[in-house]
Amino acid sequence: MSNNNLQPEDYFGCFGESATEALPKIMPVVDVALKAHETGDYQAFRKVMTNSLAARITSEGFKNAYEAIAPQLGVPISKRLVAAVNRAGNPRLLFVARYTNTSDDIVINITFTSNADGPLINEMWIE
Repeated sequence: MSNNNLQPEDYFGCFGESATEALPKIMPVVDVALKAHETGDYQAFRKVMTNSLAARITSEGFKNAYEAIAPQLGVPISKRLVAAVNRAGNPRLLFVARYTNTSDDIVINITFTSNADGPLINEMWIE
């Protein structure tokens, strides 16, 4: 395999060159999004997502996903950042989380984009 495309271990894009610099900007957005998923609060989630993501996730779709997933997961116990990678020039953060109602490790995948107002979520999966 060629090493021509080597990048730093973690990629935070325009939010900083290191976790120390970027995470204080990004983690409050992550926390709002995860709390919104835990409580089914679409309006809170909408405040931290791009218009592009909002076009794909309607209030009704969010409610349906919440009702299907939240009871299976329960309340979050912990989350751990395992990687920050480059996704088309935007940072994608990968977390492993634990929830009260499952013994499985849950993977949370969040891709950010930036605008004048700060980091916004452009993609998010909880699996």
